[in-house]
Amino acid sequence: MPALKNKKQEQGSIERIFEEMLMELGGQVDFDLPSWLKKWKPAQYISIKRNIYLTKRRIEDDGIFCSCTQLTGSSTVCDGDCHCGMLFSCCSSSCKCGDKCLNKPFQHRDVKKMKVVKTEKCGFGLVADEDIKQGDFVIEYVGEVLDDKTCEERLWKMKHRGDTNFYLCEVNHDMVIDATYKGNKSRFINHSCEPNTEMQKWRVDGETRVGIFALCDIRKGKDVTYDYQFVQFGAAQVCHCGTHSCRQKLGNKPRSLNTVHHKRKTDYENCIGELVRVWRSKDKRYYGGFISDFDCFSGKHTIIYEDEHVEVIDMSKEDWDFL
Repeated sequence: MPALKNKKQEQGSIERIFEEMLMELGGQVDFDLPSWLKKWKPAQYISIKRNIYLTKRRIEDDGIFCSCTQLTGSSTVCDGDCHCGMLFSCCSSSCKCGDKCLNKPFQHRDVKKMKVVKTEKCGFGLVADEDIKQGDFVIEYVGEVLDDKTCEERLWKMKHRGDTNFYLCEVNHDMVIDATYKGNKSRFINHSCEPNTEMQKWRVDGETRVGIFALCDIRKGKDVTYDYQFVQFGAAQVCHCGTHSCRQKLGNKPRSLNTVHHKRKTDYENCIGELVRVWRSKDKRYYGGFISDFDCFSGKHTIIYEDEHVEVIDMSKEDWDFL
């Protein structure tokens, strides 16, 4: 058995090398990591600019076009009164807005300057590297787009590996954006119960995409945060945001229904008079309207649409947003 004999000889020689090293050092010494290994590094991921689809890509024309015109003396068009923007839809290439359009698709908007930092209690985070104004587009949340089945399989694998960091954003039924392995700086934004940004679900060139927008002015050097309440996966985690209205645990007490997930039925009762848009898969587009009534027995809402059509629906089973 020459192979086994050679292996034993090799092992013996390695042990002798360590014995000789200890003799030269004058005895045992405390083990210390080299300085290059001590330096923290952000979690490894592949940087991407656009979503990568691992499921069937859904591109549907919602038929929304604006009628904005540039005002005399103005250098921009499609501001706050743009019909597309009101319906959370970027102006399409069919619009006649031109280069001065303020409602461009996400990929044509400037991403705010931000840098990844190491925080005391929340791992890595993101801070503004320039002043950001209220309402500004900050960055798009991008990653690998999964269906529910693939997402579940990936979550089980992560659980078995003992992973505790999740970067999954549930957009709607059968669509989850996972920035675990591929994403951009948005994956480092930490949670806060009093956030300065929010996630909004928009239609961009027929796709459903998630943009992050500033809720207030953010000064350079300030942490960029949003509320994880709709995108938290895994076990409940202690919140370290330190704000006056801290909910102690991530995911407690939903604040609003703006974009990426739906509330429970019991949260719908105070929505009378709100403007909404409801997705109709048959027509492959959203219809705008307002909530005129709520039946507490059936749990259904009465919606009066812009064409005066009236419909009674169970909104917990619909794909819809506030306007």
